[in-house]
This record gives sequence, structure tokens and C-alpha cells, in this order.
Amino acid sequence: MRKYPKRILTIASIVLVNLCVTSCGKAADADSIQGVTPVYSEGTEAAPDASADADTASSYFVGISVSGGTGKATIESPVTITEADGKLTAKLVWTSKNYDYMIVDGVRYEDENPDGASTFTVAIDNVTDPLTVIADTTAMSKPHEIEYVITWGEITGSDAGAEIGANKSGSTNRAAVEQALSDAGLTVTDTVPLQYASGFTIDRYEGIDYVCVPNSGDYLVISEGGTVPDGLPDSVVIIKRPLTHAYLVSTSAMDLINTCGALGDIRLSGTNAGDWYIDDARAAMENGQILYAGKYRAPDYELLLENECDLAIENTMIYHEPAVKEKLTELGIPVFVETSSYETHPLGRLEWIKLYGVLFGKEAEATRYFDEQIGKIGPMLKEQQDSGKTVAFFHVAANGMINVRKNGDYITKMITLSGGHYVPENTGESDNALSTMNMQMEDFYMGAADADILIYNSTIGGEIKSVAELTDKNPLFRDFKAVKEGQVYCTSRDLFQQITGMAEFMQDLSDVLNGTGQNYTYLNKLE
Repeated sequence: MRKYPKRILTIASIVLVNLCVTSCGKAADADSIQGVTPVYSEGTEAAPDASADADTASSYFVGISVSGGTGKATIESPVTITEADGKLTAKLVWTSKNYDYMIVDGVRYEDENPDGASTFTVAIDNVTDPLTVIADTTAMSKPHEIEYVITWGEITGSDAGAEIGANKSGSTNRAAVEQALSDAGLTVTDTVPLQYASGFTIDRYEGIDYVCVPNSGDYLVISEGGTVPDGLPDSVVIIKRPLTHAYLVSTSAMDLINTCGALGDIRLSGTNAGDWYIDDARAAMENGQILYAGKYRAPDYELLLENECDLAIENTMIYHEPAVKEKLTELGIPVFVETSSYETHPLGRLEWIKLYGVLFGKEAEATRYFDEQIGKIGPMLKEQQDSGKTVAFFHVAANGMINVRKNGDYITKMITLSGGHYVPENTGESDNALSTMNMQMEDFYMGAADADILIYNSTIGGEIKSVAELTDKNPLFRDFKAVKEGQVYCTSRDLFQQITGMAEFMQDLSDVLNGTGQNYTYLNKLE
């Protein structure tokens, strides 16, 4: 999510895909997009190309979060995205009428609505990578350019171009699948029991496991030597066991797959060795057992084919690159989109180990591990007392903004389950697509200065080793109660890749909240 690849809708060949998807650093050609009259920084006006056919355009909406500035004005969410001839434009509507121009990828755009809310239609490359823009405000004593960062969220509401919005809401066709299985003379023999997970179901038929993922789709896992029933909907993804050469893109799945004993069935990775905080995964890549095959938006198709890839495990980011998903399917590689991050209960994420156990034929191992973990954490959850203490979980972004979790996010729920109260309280509800938000330091100060415990999230900016490093980021932290009382902690970098560590992390939280124990698994106390 840190490069800016061009968005493409169709792919003529593997070579063309690699060239298109991996191209970086260039903005979309705004001159050729109908209705946009960009004025470059030097002031030279470029005439629009009227050749674009409006009838071929499609529009949809993308939720956004905006960081930068004072926070008094922002861009309305969701943003309308229009796609025509393979080029994207975003209509940015401000909550203020005081912006006279914007600069995006070196192109200057003038306000389209001088009598109302400042509005700009700008060319963009994609709706996955954070977009840095400059907006000039006239609200001050003199015009002032301010830098903002737009972070894209969930795609919804496609009104045309079905490819763009395909399966965004996780459409399934359960009734049709069950009817096809019934017509084939198959009946349900068992259902995989679930305690916390609500994001999938698994029904057992003779030789077939039907996996239904509401936010992803329908999957039939066919046992070795089994046959595929007739009459299935075209949208059903067929996965054939045994799986021995999977391409794993979703980092959150690695820990679960490794824990249930299926690491040897992963042959290709969308993550480089140096970016893994799971020792077994990093070692497997370093010794050549697992090969790097490119990120979700730019897989190495030739390498996938050479290694007889039999499954691509993606997360929902693949929906932002429909051409890649389409190409994988065209090459005969089934695509499974995992949605464990949508689970409303923290332990629901852990229970996804049962799904990977079914996929890789490790169901007994997966169930055994899950039951062991619940055995450890269950008593704590039942006996947990409200500590009455407040906890802030955050990190300081490069631009000085404070990134916090939204209320209802699985981290905030773990804090609650462990006996704490999450602050700041005014962070809105998590919508899964955007489980975090940025706020000004002043706002964070008002909501968290009196927090009993501060936990610094090391995932993005890296770990900090001392309280001094925190106060160096912003001197206002010296006034925080937790800083004065020595109750500042930092997570370890492997926390978010190690889903199986949730029980240990909740134990860490409980120990910190209750003042018991000093040997934490995923927390480091800062001095």
C-alpha cells in the first residue's frame, strides 16, 4: 500500500499484467479525463480531451479518513469515484468553502464550486494507496497551503461496471449451492462447531466441505479424488485438496496456518522475509522453502505457474484490484478471500484456525489448539473484574497526528474483556474497513491525558524503547497521568501477525490493569 500502481481493468497477457500493475510513481493522465481542466503549478492550462465516452463510465463510493491540518475542515466521506477508459477520478468535497485550489501529484485543480463547499475532481491512480494532497486555504489572514493525507476505506455502491463493485458486500449464493449439492444426492453429515467466529460456516458433505464466508463468497473444498457437482453457480470457487503449493498474501493467516501445522503447504508468499515477525515463516523464506511471489496487486504470475500454485489466500484488499483476482482465476488458481478482521469478537479471529485446518487437512490439530487456548483464557474472562482503569492505545504518525483505534475495534474489545476502559471515547464505531482514525494531539490530550495506562502501538512506526522517545514525539505527553506515574507500555512488533497470541495479549492486559506480573509476552514497560 505504499506504491502507486496504475489501475487496470483488463489484462491481455501475463506480461501486460506485470507491466501495468507494477508501474509506479506516475499520476494518472488527468488531461485525458473528461470534465477536468487541470492547471499545472506553472500556471499553464491544459485543454481536456473530449473523446471519453460518458456512457462507459462507472461510479462508486469509497469511505475515507483524512489527516493533516487543524482538523476544523475535512473532506466529506464517502468520496465519489468515477472510472472511464481505465482512468479514475475522485470528487473531493470539503466541509469548508475556503479552499481555492488543490495540488495532487503535481497537478493543480481549481475549485469547481466557488459559491459553496469547495469541490475538486482530481485524477488518481487507485483507491488503495494513501494519497498525499496539498490544499490552499483562504481562511487565514493570507492564503496558506496545507498538506493532507487521504486514506481509502471500503468500496460500496457501484452503479455501473459490475467488476468494480463485485462481491464488495460479500454476496453469497447459499441457497443455490445447497440446491446443487442436494440435486447431486449429497446431504449435510456434520457442521464445524463455532464458539466465537461469525464470519464463516463450514458444512460437511461426503467428500466435500462447503465453506460459506458472508463477506467473501462460497467455496467448495473437494477431497482428493472427489468430483465437482453439476449445477453450481458460476461464482462458487472450487478448492481441491491436498493443497501443497499455496500463495499466501494475507499476513494474518500465516500464524494460524503455521500453528495448525500447514506451513509446509505454503510455497509462495506476498510478504518478504524481512517483513515477517513469525520466526518459522521468515526462516522458511530464508531457506527457500517459501518463495516471494509479489504483493497482492502485482503477483509474479509466471512464478505462480512454475510452482503449480493451487490456492491464493488473499485479504479484502484484492477487491481493490479486480483485474488481479480475475487473472488468477483465469490461470486456474482459486482465490480464497479471508475476512477474519471482520470478526466482532477478538477470539473469533483466533477461531479461523479451524477454517485453515479444514483447507489444509489439519482439522484435528487446529481444533486442539483452539480448545487449549480457550481453556487458558476462559477462566480469566469469567472471573475478570472491572479494574476501573482507563487505557489509551495509539501511535504517533509521521505528521504528528495521533492514530487511535475506533470503539468496537477488536483491540478495544480486548481491553474491555481484560477489565479496562478504552479512551478516548469519542472515536466512533469501527466499520472493519477503517478500524483506526487520526486525531489532532489537542483532541487526544483532552480524551486521554488522564488515562491510567498508555500503550504505544509499534506496528506502523516501530517500537519505542523509553518514555523519553515518546515525549520527544510531542512534549505534551509529559503532562499525561500515565507518563507521570510510569504506566507507559509499547507493543512488540509481532503482535499483529501473531493472531494465536490473543490469549497471551489479554493476559498481559489483565496483568497490567491489576498490577500483577511483570513478565509480559507482547508488552514492554517503558522507563
